[in-house]
Amino acid sequence: MQIAGKHINPVIFVLHCLFWLSWIIGFTVIQSLGKGMHECFVWLMYYLITLPVFIAHTYLIAYWLVPHYFLKRRYILFGSWLMLFLVVFSVVELIVSNEFVFRIFDPSKCFARGYLNTGNILISGLGNHYIILVFLAFKAVKSWHEAKNRKEELETQNLETELEIFRYQLQPQLILSIIIELEQLSEVKSVKVPEMIVRISDFINQLLAETKAELIQLEKEINLIREFLSIQELAFGRRVKTNLAINGKIAGRVVPPLLIIPLLNKAFQIINKCGYEFECNVIIKVEKKYILFSFSLWSENDFKLTTHKTKGLIKKRLMYNYQNKYRIIENEDVNFHEVSIEILN
Repeated sequence: MQIAGKHINPVIFVLHCLFWLSWIIGFTVIQSLGKGMHECFVWLMYYLITLPVFIAHTYLIAYWLVPHYFLKRRYILFGSWLMLFLVVFSVVELIVSNEFVFRIFDPSKCFARGYLNTGNILISGLGNHYIILVFLAFKAVKSWHEAKNRKEELETQNLETELEIFRYQLQPQLILSIIIELEQLSEVKSVKVPEMIVRISDFINQLLAETKAELIQLEKEINLIREFLSIQELAFGRRVKTNLAINGKIAGRVVPPLLIIPLLNKAFQIINKCGYEFECNVIIKVEKKYILFSFSLWSENDFKLTTHKTKGLIKKRLMYNYQNKYRIIENEDVNFHEVSIEILN
C-alpha cells in the first residue's frame, strides 16, 4: 500500500482500522446500553461522523507533536500546541456533533444556545484526550515490543557472529596444536612420524569438510573425536592412554560440530607442558531425547586444567542451539578433571 509516495505496512493499517472500529463499537454500546435501538443508532452516527475529528486530533499529537516537541524536550512548545489542539478540535467536535448529528438524528440532544463556552470546550477537549491517551498507550506498548524484538535480534546476530568467529578460529588452533606435537615427535626421530602425518592429514580433511554446517551428524562428530584421540596417542606415546566409549543409537542424531574437541585440545596442551602420565576417557551416551558428552582427565600427579573461556563459548553454542535444554557439569580434584555436557532434545 502506498500513499503520497510513502509505503504503508498493510498490517499496521489493519491494526489502526481495528483500533478505531473497536472504539466506535465499544463506546456506542456503552452510551446506549439498555436504552433501545434508536439510542444505539444515534450514538453510532455520532461516533462515525465525528471520527475524522478524533483521528486528526489523535494522529497530530501522536505522530507530529510528541516526536517533534515532547521527545525533544521542548516542553513549553509542546504544552502550547497541546492546548491549541484541545481548543480547536473541541470546538469542531461540538459543532459537528450538534449540527450534523443531534440536530438531524435526535434534536432532543441538541445543545442550548451559547454552548461554545469555555466550560464546554474544556470538558469536551479533556474527553477527546481520553482516546488520545489510550492510543498513545497502545503505541507505547507496540514500540516497546518492537524495541525488545530488535534488541533480541541484535543479540542473536552478535552471538551468531561470535560463534562463527570461534568456529573459524578453532580450526587453525587445532591444526597448530597438532603440528606442534608433530614437530616435537620429529625432533626425536620417531618412526611414528609417517603414520602421524597420515592421521593428521585425514583429520584436517575431515575437519575442513565436516564442520562447515551449524549441525552435523553425531557419527561424523564421533569420527573427528576418534581421529583426534588417535593422533594424541601417537604424539605422547606411553604418557597418554585414551578410551572412547559409545553407548546407544547414534544414527540420525545431529549436534553442533567440535563440541567437546576444544576441551580435549586444552587438556592435551596441559599434558604437553608437563611430563606426567595421563588417562583420558571420553564417553558418548545416546538415548531417545538425551545426548551425553563426558570427558575426564586423570593422573597420579597433581595438575590444573583451565577451560573457562573455552567452556564459556561452548555454553553459548549450546544456548544458541538448545536454549535451556542442556546442562554442563564440571568436577575436579587435584589430579582429576571431568566435564559433562548433557543435551535434551
